[in-house]
Amino acid sequence: MEWPRNTVAATLQAPALCCAIVLSAGCATLPDAQQIAQAAEAAPAPAGKPRPAPVEAELRAAVGDGDIAFIREVTRIESVVARRPLLGGNRVTLLKDGPATHRAQLAAIAAAKQQIHLDVYLLTDDELGQRYEKVLAERARAGVEVRLITDGFGGIGAGPEFRERLSKAGVQIREFNSVNPLKDPRLWRITRRNHRKILVVDGRVAFTGGINITDNYSAAPTGSGSRLSGSGSGSSSRSRRDWRDTQIRVEGPATAEFQREFLRYWNRLGAEVAEPSTQEPPLPRRGDQFVRVVVDQGQDLLGNLLSPADVALQALSVKERQESRIYASYLTAIAQARQRVWITQAYFAPNEAFIAVLEAAARRGVDVRLMMPGETDVSLLKQASRSHYQRLLDAGIRLYEYQDSMLHAKTAVIDGVWSTVGSSNLDYRSFILNDEANAIVIGRDFGRQMERMFEEDLAQAREITAAQWRQRPWLQRIRERGAAAFKWLL
Repeated sequence: MEWPRNTVAATLQAPALCCAIVLSAGCATLPDAQQIAQAAEAAPAPAGKPRPAPVEAELRAAVGDGDIAFIREVTRIESVVARRPLLGGNRVTLLKDGPATHRAQLAAIAAAKQQIHLDVYLLTDDELGQRYEKVLAERARAGVEVRLITDGFGGIGAGPEFRERLSKAGVQIREFNSVNPLKDPRLWRITRRNHRKILVVDGRVAFTGGINITDNYSAAPTGSGSRLSGSGSGSSSRSRRDWRDTQIRVEGPATAEFQREFLRYWNRLGAEVAEPSTQEPPLPRRGDQFVRVVVDQGQDLLGNLLSPADVALQALSVKERQESRIYASYLTAIAQARQRVWITQAYFAPNEAFIAVLEAAARRGVDVRLMMPGETDVSLLKQASRSHYQRLLDAGIRLYEYQDSMLHAKTAVIDGVWSTVGSSNLDYRSFILNDEANAIVIGRDFGRQMERMFEEDLAQAREITAAQWRQRPWLQRIRERGAAAFKWLL
């Protein structure tokens, strides 16, 4: 994840150990690709009037005749496991790195007329955070409804003074799982975090991805040279690690899903605000991309040990969580892939079923490539990730470590037509504990952009070969095995 993950490791060793006990049992029950497909096949028809399925002709136009069978099967299963509609008629803009993302987001916020809904994990009272503060406060004073959700850990950097300034301007703020026992004494909930990054403006434009609001995103990695206008310059700012990350901008009918999800989350944290009705006319079409908003709700697994009275309720929640929707969507698409599976992932320490579906794809001739960080803010997780390398290489999977900067993106493109961009890592924390949000985009035009971006990153990456990896020192092998034993905690 990001820096709060290190804070947890350093200060909450005993709770983390308890959580590991629960995770070691609960994570083993995450389904494999075959179980996901079987569950989708056996699922009853939804109650009430079903949402309209995507028109076959529109899907065929978006992906082409050669990939319609792949997309038809993937979307059939996803419609059950993700429990969110696949909506056509969207324009999806790919935003690579912080400068492009923050220019687009700040411009959208400045143009808001009715509502600004921002849910972000890392928020800091630094130069970039203060730029957001300024424009959010200005819009709130102008009468725009501004709502901000912060995470109890991720928002530590936006301290009381920062929040007070926003509140005085009229910005409504809600915090998820505070780490201040005076605000929330239920400290067993500390293992669950709100890791989502969602911005919705006027219900008509939405953003999501992996990008936070912190000065690490003021400049792009050195290879691009892009810098956010108005940000600092000079050796002091260049000495900071500038993170490589990805976000998307969505316009069209799918933005209503982002709006609805934000308000559902907001309402769980306090007094309710009316959500958009599913009976409302859809927003105007803006493009030809299909978008599905997939969200996961994490579990307070440590609470299972500390709150026996809630065991039955928590057991029900864990059962639902075993369907982990983003995880299930990934496995479904990889299991059906026929040509290419290209994944860029900041924190890669998945379960056995995920490794197995990648191996199976490679062994049936699919071009499987994984891009992971060469530099990371969580060294133990990097070692846990590397513990899988030999097995992946032996299956014919190509592995790369990005060298230019800190890689934080969480994206994938499969067969050039199925893509995902979001907040979810491929690790147990995202699969089980965190609240996450990803967008799945169906369309060849967007898929081509994703593949070009992956190829650009290859120029800044070092490929790991099977022959090289077998020569690594024994001490490194020991570190990898030791880290793998604790990957449930990371």
